[in-house]
Amino acid sequence: MISQKEAERRARANWLTWRLLLSDMNINYSDLNEMDHDDIAEANAALDIYLKQQERAANKK
Repeated sequence: MISQKEAERRARANWLTWRLLLSDMNINYSDLNEMDHDDIAEANAALDIYLKQQERAANKK
């Protein structure tokens, strides 16, 4: 088994992938496995846009 420090290092190195899995985008591990680096980058950009839109909408209330 890897150490906690190594697990954290790997999680940080793969953050763009983990971020999608942990988000509310309904992307699962199998979906991520089928995505290439460009798909993952695009999905993260879309998530950023969505979060900014949600923040703006919340600020208008």
